[in-house]
Amino acid sequence: MLTSDHFAAAELAALCAAKGVRHAVISPGSRNAPLVIAFNNRPEIKCLQVIDERSAAFFALGIAQQLHAPVALICTSGSAVLNYGPAVAEAFYQRIPLLVISADRPEEWTDQGEGQTIRQQGVLEPHLRRSVQLPRCTDQLSRWHCNRLINGAIDATVLPVAGPVQVNVPFEEPLYGTAEAVETTRLVAPVPVEAFLLPDRGWRAQQLSRSPKVMLLAGQGVWSEGLKAQLRKLAALPQCTVLTEATSNLDDPAFITCIDRTIEGVNAGNEADLKPDVLITFGGAIVSKRIKGLLRQWRPAQHWHVDAGAAMDTFQCLSQHIAAEPHIFFAQLENQVEPNESIYGEAWRMVAERMRERQQALLREVPFCDLSVFHALLRQVPEGSDVHLANSTAARYAQLFDRTRGLRFFSNRGTSGIDGCTSTAVGAALASGNTTTLITGDVAFCYDSNAFWNNYLSPQLKVIVIDNGGGNIFRYIPGPDGDPALLHWFESPHDRDIPALVKSYGLACYEANDEASLLAALGQLYKPHDLPAVLHITTNAELSPKVLRDHFAGLRAS
Repeated sequence: MLTSDHFAAAELAALCAAKGVRHAVISPGSRNAPLVIAFNNRPEIKCLQVIDERSAAFFALGIAQQLHAPVALICTSGSAVLNYGPAVAEAFYQRIPLLVISADRPEEWTDQGEGQTIRQQGVLEPHLRRSVQLPRCTDQLSRWHCNRLINGAIDATVLPVAGPVQVNVPFEEPLYGTAEAVETTRLVAPVPVEAFLLPDRGWRAQQLSRSPKVMLLAGQGVWSEGLKAQLRKLAALPQCTVLTEATSNLDDPAFITCIDRTIEGVNAGNEADLKPDVLITFGGAIVSKRIKGLLRQWRPAQHWHVDAGAAMDTFQCLSQHIAAEPHIFFAQLENQVEPNESIYGEAWRMVAERMRERQQALLREVPFCDLSVFHALLRQVPEGSDVHLANSTAARYAQLFDRTRGLRFFSNRGTSGIDGCTSTAVGAALASGNTTTLITGDVAFCYDSNAFWNNYLSPQLKVIVIDNGGGNIFRYIPGPDGDPALLHWFESPHDRDIPALVKSYGLACYEANDEASLLAALGQLYKPHDLPAVLHITTNAELSPKVLRDHFAGLRAS
């Protein structure tokens, strides 16, 4: 088997193959030629070419998100690696394993007027788990050093906490030489250890047994059925309530699953009954600004955050960081917490049910707008499929409705940017093979339209673009909507012909502008296609934010 005659490139490809890296997303260039040669000749690794580096990085993120395994991301030298920045930051906060391999010129040429040469070492910090500069391998000692650095870099994408790692590799010319691969690569195998004995487990169980008001709040994640069962047991205790969001992927009748809708029922008369004494949080980002604001106002006496990595003080009242994976923490407490005489869980259920019934009444009077569109979509997306929510409108509307159809929700809520939502969904659909629906806005869709500029488009991907005039969320957020002279700086009205843009990529495009055409178009969208299909929905830019404001006011009035 042939490989590159540059030792570092050959060693990277060999160790990636040995450690289970099965995908490499490569953007064209010249300085990365040794990497292209080495990885392309590895039969264990599927190499995928994506031209736009920014899109490529999010595409790789989507693959890694679905496979829960590191994906290599390879680019040439110079500004190419800078385009990885948004996706690397997203991967850092979502804890998705990416192995960024950036080709470079010898460091002696930095700042010396040489083309495609910038200060590449650590250029993506601080959003990296590790940053490595490989040596130029001129002797046995430097080759040993190179092997050690690569072993550690690949392992750092998954241990102790998953995330992105950059390996910067300087290459001298000539770049295109090959050599016969010599399989003498030294593999250092990490051994993950998951066993964990919770300190003061008895005290914690007693604390939760005595506390009259315990709230568990789940952030973003895809959790096991075992964890859901553990939470279901806690939710059955009278002193406990479990709150989840769409991106928590923990929908269950025992949980409060529509937080934004439910907390509109919190008022001066019941606030004392609903405020928790103990708050237990786990998972990634929380979408709901309402629950974050409410908990910062309430400041529970105890806040335990369960996370093997960071101690996040989101609600400004953190008392304990329990450095463990959530399923291990809850397993330690299983069957240890005793019920007490509290009615806390029932109090939250009563509010949730009252708000659900009130919402059903309000929705019967809603005209065709963003709110009614999301209500319809979450009932029409095929059961058991994957849904990607773009930022920011889509991620927020999805929190308002019941989710009872086994959908899995994903969203780039690590940094909450719009820049790579489509590319992430394209990569995820390729990796999972599942029916994957991206619900996005017109601005986010146009921003990342290069997502379709590759040859790996899954026919299982369905894209729903809600075109509300560009950045319509700013007509709802207090502030921008109050000054018409400034509003255009926040909104993003555009004259892009979205159906024409879609068709330029050879994709089918359907259109809807009322309820009847929406239902008909959804039927067409989910029919078999050879490539992804797109549904373009047009809603009224001024009506949608007004309806949403009135909707929340109607919930509060109940």
